[in-house]
Amino acid sequence: MQEEELQELYGKIASVIYTNEENGYAVLRLEEQGGETVNVVGTLPSAYPGEELHIMGQWVTHPNHGRQFKCEYAERSLPRTAEAIYAYLAGRSVKGIGPATATLIVDRFGEKTLDVLENHPELLSEIRGIGREKAARISADFRRQAGLRRLMEFLCGHGLRPLLAVRLYRFYGEEAMDVLGGDPYILAAAHIGGSFAEADRLAFDLGCEAEDPNRVRAAVIFELRHNAGNGHCFIPRDKLAPATAQFISASPESVEAAID
Repeated sequence: MQEEELQELYGKIASVIYTNEENGYAVLRLEEQGGETVNVVGTLPSAYPGEELHIMGQWVTHPNHGRQFKCEYAERSLPRTAEAIYAYLAGRSVKGIGPATATLIVDRFGEKTLDVLENHPELLSEIRGIGREKAARISADFRRQAGLRRLMEFLCGHGLRPLLAVRLYRFYGEEAMDVLGGDPYILAAAHIGGSFAEADRLAFDLGCEAEDPNRVRAAVIFELRHNAGNGHCFIPRDKLAPATAQFISASPESVEAAID
């Protein structure tokens, strides 16, 4: 799909119909700014009612479920009003908080509730039924979601798939952003599943040089996987080096160094 073909939706999550915690895939009902409610599908990890979305995607027609909006990229905003924050927490978005506890917390902290959850968990122990240990667990779960959300927003801001954020966070947790900053080509690793082109796009956006060692190493691995996918058991070094150099317009010397 070409980027110029993407359409936009703005709205607030009214309800979540289905979610897959492994890959972040979700089916939800989105209340648009005009009041109409539509079905949205796509990679939207940790999506809960009350959250505001700006979605880029395309309308499709499912044979069983009818017309729905397929999300490709999404900009997400946590709820800002006390009412929306209550809906978000009452939907069990954070482990340890249900409707009754959400009422107590929002009544106490109002629009500052989410800041308390992330940055001042000790204040939660002021709430009846929440001890220090439970407050710490609640805050840890909210920070985990916040970390995944920021990672997804970062990647989507560079035109990359949200699923890559889910996989990065699954493997690296709170260190995912640091890992990515140290080597954007980790996106193209087998356990993350991104393409070399996706990793290359991010790397150049971040100021990577054409012959950065991480880039050249990733290109060598790409060539090896490409040939393995075509049924080859090996590729001679005297063919691998020039093929890689041509692929990324790098000097043969830098490729030889990467192979070594």
